[in-house]
Amino acid sequence: MAEDQNIIIAGGGIGGLSAAIALALKNIPVTLLERGKALCEVGAGIQVSPNATGILQDWGVWDHLTDQAVIPPKIQIRSGASGSLLSELETSAFLTRYNAPYMVVHRADIQRALYDRACQLDLIDIKDFHAVQSVSQSDNGVSLTCQRTEPDGTITDNVEIKGAALIGADGVWSKIRTDHLGNAPAAYSGKTAWRTTLPMQMVMNHIARNNVNLWIAAKAHLVHYPLVGGHMMNIVAIVNDDWQEEGWNAEGDAAWLNQRFARWPMEIRELLAERENWLKWALCGVDPSQPWTKGKVALLGDAAHAMLPFMAQGAVMAIEDAQILARALDEVQGPTEKALKAYENARKDRVCKVVERARKNGDLYHMQGPMATARNIAMRLMPKSKLLDQFDWIYRWKPSDVTF
Repeated sequence: MAEDQNIIIAGGGIGGLSAAIALALKNIPVTLLERGKALCEVGAGIQVSPNATGILQDWGVWDHLTDQAVIPPKIQIRSGASGSLLSELETSAFLTRYNAPYMVVHRADIQRALYDRACQLDLIDIKDFHAVQSVSQSDNGVSLTCQRTEPDGTITDNVEIKGAALIGADGVWSKIRTDHLGNAPAAYSGKTAWRTTLPMQMVMNHIARNNVNLWIAAKAHLVHYPLVGGHMMNIVAIVNDDWQEEGWNAEGDAAWLNQRFARWPMEIRELLAERENWLKWALCGVDPSQPWTKGKVALLGDAAHAMLPFMAQGAVMAIEDAQILARALDEVQGPTEKALKAYENARKDRVCKVVERARKNGDLYHMQGPMATARNIAMRLMPKSKLLDQFDWIYRWKPSDVTF
């Protein structure tokens, strides 16, 4: 791709910033549009596995993360009914096997690291408060009408922005996916996630505060792990539920949540009782088998394949997408449409498999009765050395594995 062909990215989250960095490092100029502020604190903790941490290292993002990211000693799986340890994995196994670490980090911290790295690259132009209103294509590229606003939401004017292609990184409720590609909206999963963060000094000493802990039980599971250099604990509880509403920050009723987990082990009851300010969001997914491209427009990250968080691969897949998108636009000869289609073809099968694996994990975690008993026995009997084997196909992946 010629250096004067500007790529427009809609969305300034992890996926959009990752795509901007990956493209700029291939000498492809980028205009990144964010409807609000590109750097804003949303969400809580995320887990980043070696298939993405290696890419972050290659991009020069890792140095911006070292003070805030945590590499926990162990990942432990426990019964939410009895509290007993079902299985555990030392995270040093990731570095030994995949030559890249596993980490946990606050979403705001990784977004800040990506943003800071993007600001170091002259080929990236970030435009805050630009909401995409319409998209049109021609032989010469794409043309977007954007509504510009002030930080207080006051509308200033509409502007036209042109480029060689548009990358829709506008998230699970992507308008580019539904309005321009004509794909289906996100579908509710029947599960709701609740989240909070807790200062580590408020966490009881008998809780394994330095590890990632996954507690599984009938129709619910809970995960907690350290964030912000180990100064905070991230807590996410996921329950079967029929509540659904768009957004990430609905207020949750702490009394309801404590009642929901009233029969869980003492450690969890004590942990949940420490916090009143819970936020909740309805877990939704996007069918990844739908088209990701239409001419000079392509989807990336959650806009293409929002998945349930039960494999901890949502942000990771967006980072992978970004690297392969940049390679396709740099390496595939011919029209932009051809490069975007090559990107889709290179990513789709893998992402569909990861989405399905995450869905199955959700079913596995929430089993009840005899099936839960059988699951627990299988986990206890599985050798620790074999625990990673079942996910080796996810974690061992490298961008260099892809050919066009």
